[in-house]
Amino acid sequence: MTMRKIATLVTAFAFLGALSSCAGKKVKTGGADGAEFVSDTATIPSIDVTDSTGDEISTEGDIRGPQFVAQSGLKAVNFEFDRYALSEKTRETLKANAEIIKSRREWLVVVEGHCDNRGTVEYNLALGQKRAKEVRDYYVMLGVPESSIGTISYGEEQPVCPEETEACWAMNRRAETKARTR
Repeated sequence: MTMRKIATLVTAFAFLGALSSCAGKKVKTGGADGAEFVSDTATIPSIDVTDSTGDEISTEGDIRGPQFVAQSGLKAVNFEFDRYALSEKTRETLKANAEIIKSRREWLVVVEGHCDNRGTVEYNLALGQKRAKEVRDYYVMLGVPESSIGTISYGEEQPVCPEETEACWAMNRRAETKARTR
């Protein structure tokens, strides 16, 4: 395991430890639509944090409940190296995804941002978040309710292809749309 991965795991465990130390306490959180609500920390509907660039990072979901999973028809989109802009091909794929999402009002959706393994952990987490946010914002522009969609960045930590080749790196630079029932 590389030192970068160890550092990422230590940070993740520290964050989870902080959450578990608050178990049973009420926490005021903000939703993707800006609404505020109070919830038990074991069922946090939304966690909003800021990355090193100041961009909002949001995740939605009960941390003990059903997981967000890939759904039939929702396709991942890929990005150019070191970019988060949506290409015309990407926009067409996202339009089709948005139609499916809008037809399933019972879904909560999360857009996951991913990167290849070039760059620092921090840089890749920030870039993955920008990718996820671009996709979320495009979905909202297409009519997906903002309150039903969140984002998360996994940076380089969940590659679909482990090889150190351009073809694999291109597959790892992606945003995936996953859903679960409310």
